[in-house]
Amino acid sequence: MMSTATILWLSCSWTPLLIWWTLRNSARFKKNIVVGVTFPREAREDVQVKAFLTSYRHLQLACAIVLVAAALGGAATGTVRAWAGSSMFCWSVWILVVCIVPEVIYALTNRRLAALKDERGWRPRGAAAQRVTVADIGAAAQSYPRVSSIWFVLICAASLLPVLLDRDNVVIYLLFAVCVLMMWAIFRWCYRNRSEVVDDNTALTQTLTRIRRRAWARVFLVAAASFAFMSWAQLLFQGSTNLYFIGMMLPCTVLGIVAFATEMRVRSLQERLTKASGEGFYVDEDDHWIFGIFYYNPDDAELIVNERVGINTSINLARPAGKAIVVALACSLLCLPVTGAFMAEEFGTPVTLELSEQTIRAHHLLTTYEIDMADVVSVELVDQLPQMTRTFGGASETFLEGNFSSDAYGSLKVCLNPEVGPWLLVRTRSGTTYLLGASDTAQTETVYEEVPSALVDA
Repeated sequence: MMSTATILWLSCSWTPLLIWWTLRNSARFKKNIVVGVTFPREAREDVQVKAFLTSYRHLQLACAIVLVAAALGGAATGTVRAWAGSSMFCWSVWILVVCIVPEVIYALTNRRLAALKDERGWRPRGAAAQRVTVADIGAAAQSYPRVSSIWFVLICAASLLPVLLDRDNVVIYLLFAVCVLMMWAIFRWCYRNRSEVVDDNTALTQTLTRIRRRAWARVFLVAAASFAFMSWAQLLFQGSTNLYFIGMMLPCTVLGIVAFATEMRVRSLQERLTKASGEGFYVDEDDHWIFGIFYYNPDDAELIVNERVGINTSINLARPAGKAIVVALACSLLCLPVTGAFMAEEFGTPVTLELSEQTIRAHHLLTTYEIDMADVVSVELVDQLPQMTRTFGGASETFLEGNFSSDAYGSLKVCLNPEVGPWLLVRTRSGTTYLLGASDTAQTETVYEEVPSALVDA
């Protein structure tokens, strides 16, 4: 069985390739934009522009190869138990690098292309001074067909049906239903974003807007269905750890594939439909896009706006809420190494078990269970762990902690090392059942020997 560290590395090892494929696609002209810079049509055949784009593609490919190789190396080191904690920390740093370095390459190329644009005089006259935002009022006034909200209502109802069969996990099913409703709300809200203006061709604007909105409908419906599927997986696969894991990961995988395929499809259509643009009047909003990545427009009242290429959205940093959101996201990203250090500490900390002053105490880093012996009904020594499904808590090859459920014992509070048996099954008068076991077999056996014989015989 693969270690937790190895699973983490392998489950993310494909990410650099996905980022590479997406950013590589940014080197193709769509809506007159390449790597976040808007050019006139004549620039598409410019020798220096082509050279910059070739260099950009090579750098992104080299970055992806190095990052994937690092992930495979990390997966190999994760199999060595003594290095597993360090491997987890390195994994968190690797994730940070994956998120930042390809974007840095993008930003540097964007600056080089922007400088070339100014040097060649390709910036529309007066655009830098006016800093205008262009909108096609005629296209925006057009009525676009929408996906009926009834689909989201039906999916939400499907996600709630397991409540009728399993009252013990009502909160989890309600959470999935709330996620479905969130997908519906975000989908409805996205329609407020302005239309896709490229030039003065209103028919083109309408077509591009319709393409984006159909893509949104596809992605958000699949996202809503994914949460409904996970709700049923919670009901059907509680008794099997492997099936439960598959039931939770499969819809996420399908959603990721659909979202990526939809993004690439929309980009392809944008490229094909705007090949003839770039002569005469065309929209150039580069002054609002820092490094071609961050949107900053004090004259735009919207907090969330469409990205110019693809189907994603971006935050307007000129709005106070936009600044707060970006700062929060940046802090979360920079805290990844801290999370990795915690994971490494959690992996390396042994589970302890002791009986002192008539209290059984099980401890592992942030998880502690203290059981008053006066509340104990029985203590049983278990030589084999039951099949369990985690409902809340942590798990790896060296520890299990939190709330679990099993067919054999029902709901359990668990704090143990699954590799080191035997384990103690403790039942209490309050109705709570604990499954405990130290990383040191001697500690578990000592506690069992110190338990009053009346409780052991019970």
